[in-house]
Amino acid sequence: MYFITILVAVAGSVTYHLSLKHLPATLNPFFSLVVIYAFALLISLAGMVLYPTGSRSLSQLNWSVLGASLGIIGIEVGFLLAYRAGWSMGYTALSTNVLTTLMLLPLGYLLYREQPTVERLGGLLLCSGGLWLLLRR
Repeated sequence: MYFITILVAVAGSVTYHLSLKHLPATLNPFFSLVVIYAFALLISLAGMVLYPTGSRSLSQLNWSVLGASLGIIGIEVGFLLAYRAGWSMGYTALSTNVLTTLMLLPLGYLLYREQPTVERLGGLLLCSGGLWLLLRR
């Protein structure tokens, strides 16, 4: 089940990037997001029925809901505008993921005491080097 969760995220990410790349450039990006989120709301409501476990109490929500909402909007608008500016799907996704990881690694250590390993730091260095090679002009 551990790796299946990542495969679900990858499938969602591939679908997401392919779909964003095909949105008409003439559409207002925020109008696009309103329609996208309307569909996402309907799918999420159906998901609540299919996945009935866990609390649904509003009192258990905290500041992280607002933070996640702001983050999602930033991701969505950032990718949409990057594609409209001419970025390719592969480079955009790789660039943002490597740069995000570079920022999250020290935050994970400082906030949650997640211990980086030599192997993971080496992998991060290799990814950073690959990113540099891909983005050179």
